[in-house]
Amino acid sequence: MKVYIDGENLRHQLAHVLFQHKKIIDKNAYFSFNLKDFLKEVLHESSIEITYYTTRIKQPKYKIPLQLKNRINLISEANRRWIADLTNQQITVVKAGYLSVRESGGCVHCRKKTLILQEKGVDVRMATDLVISSLNRNVKCIILGSSDSDLVPAIKAVHRSGLIVTYLCYSGWVNNSVASHSQKTVTYDDALVIKYFTGETND
Repeated sequence: MKVYIDGENLRHQLAHVLFQHKKIIDKNAYFSFNLKDFLKEVLHESSIEITYYTTRIKQPKYKIPLQLKNRINLISEANRRWIADLTNQQITVVKAGYLSVRESGGCVHCRKKTLILQEKGVDVRMATDLVISSLNRNVKCIILGSSDSDLVPAIKAVHRSGLIVTYLCYSGWVNNSVASHSQKTVTYDDALVIKYFTGETND
């Protein structure tokens, strides 16, 4: 069974749950998690092939506020350690996009613009790989761990090829568009996330 995971999406969901239950103190900081066994239990499968899509951190070339710079450094270090953990779990990691700084739209009240972090490129690579997988007749089911509506055209293409697409997501954040175009939706809850959380390390 092939599993495609939008890394930023999944890690954000996991961090949200762990933060809500006071297991971690910062959503952007590194924490360890047994992702492979977690997915095996969620999907009720003993043998799965996981491709995890993540981003490269794109440092801005211009001066940015110190608070944002520190946040980027924290995310970058957490991402490096997180990827090392996934590699040790025999998970294929694909660096498909960038997390970069951009200027937000102006505030509707004061028109002030702020600098934010934005992910680019992961959805395009995932969509491409999903369609390519649909050409592999040895695969009967594809698990999609992403709540990005931009992937709906790829989901439709995979379905037309005869493959089953199962949408995997956190029970509290189901994307109705992705769910409606997938043949099956599998969700996980807080208890399962906490079960496979293996610690927070800030050193």
